[in-house]
Amino acid sequence: MGGRHYLVALMLAAAAEQAMAQLSTADHGGFALKPRLAFSMRAVPAEPRQRPARIYAIDLSPIPAEPAAMRMAVERRRQLYAGVRAMRSEGLGAPARNGTDIAPRTSLTMIDARFDLPLGRLAADDRLSATLGWQGAKISNRSANATSQLTRDNLRAKDWFLPVAQMRFGVMPRLALSADYREAMWAYGDSGAIGAMGLDREGFRTLRNALRPERDRRARLGLDWAAGPGVAVRVAAYAARIEDRMGFARGSYAPLNLGSADVRGLDAAVTHSLSPALRWTARYAQAAVRADAGEQAMERKLALSGEWRAGPWRCAMGIARTSAPALGQEAGAGTRFEAGMDYDAGGPRIGLRLTDPDRLSASRLGEAMPTGPARAAEQARAVMLTAAFSL
Repeated sequence: MGGRHYLVALMLAAAAEQAMAQLSTADHGGFALKPRLAFSMRAVPAEPRQRPARIYAIDLSPIPAEPAAMRMAVERRRQLYAGVRAMRSEGLGAPARNGTDIAPRTSLTMIDARFDLPLGRLAADDRLSATLGWQGAKISNRSANATSQLTRDNLRAKDWFLPVAQMRFGVMPRLALSADYREAMWAYGDSGAIGAMGLDREGFRTLRNALRPERDRRARLGLDWAAGPGVAVRVAAYAARIEDRMGFARGSYAPLNLGSADVRGLDAAVTHSLSPALRWTARYAQAAVRADAGEQAMERKLALSGEWRAGPWRCAMGIARTSAPALGQEAGAGTRFEAGMDYDAGGPRIGLRLTDPDRLSASRLGEAMPTGPARAAEQARAVMLTAAFSL
């Protein structure tokens, strides 16, 4: 019996020594024989949801449209893309929990107001007319960068008053003179289409503080002449100011400003309709660009294009020879080729296009490009297959 008690005492002493060996350090001030077990319950993250794009538009126009026609359109486009939910951590070693929706997106709000004034009633000449109005735009890029998901470091640009004015006077039945003035704005608008940028926090804030929307002011005088049956000639001269020209680095979606400049240009085009189904156009444009940094350059473009229509088919093809852009990173002249084909039989519409746009200031200022977002894809070569169906 005594031996049995002695054996039990030895076993208790060994267990005590083993427990003493498992003591934690003095900083914890406690004892533990086994690691502490903790139980917690977490909600399963919601699956990303695809939300369709929404367009809100209001178009106001009086009926009847005489003696003065007024048109005012308010349009809001908001593109939403499937995203994920941020997993925010409360500290080192703490479990993460669901945060806010961080899907990158670009929102565009547009206002376009025009007033068509028949000035011929005031000047006793029906050949005189004018258009007055303004445009407004707000472009917002939410979660534009991976490091701005949980902050308000977004890219925004807005201008609610961009005036537009045009006057036209018919000198003869086949000759008309025109004068117009416009202001326009373009801002970065690729968030959501390509995802968030991959910059660190300091790099993105440097970009955000330095990036400016592109603005231009242009005054232009034009002449339209119907030279003969099926032949139309248009010549325009303009003076413009470009501020903070927006572009994209070669092979990159990162936006950058290329500088500001004063531009003086000439744009001429001849269109000849060989038949109701076939016509061709020749265009020449040049512009003298004087940058604020002191550089001066001449931009030139010579283009030849043709178009053919027959029933539901429409085909177009063009080739252009251009100089290097005065504001940009490309060097040397280049040859660009564009083509397109559409089939529209009243039901499905199918199109195939090859685009190769240039980056000349003369091209943008010579055309009626509306205010809106600037995207990298619009400045790159692309092959696009489109299909539209009416439901």
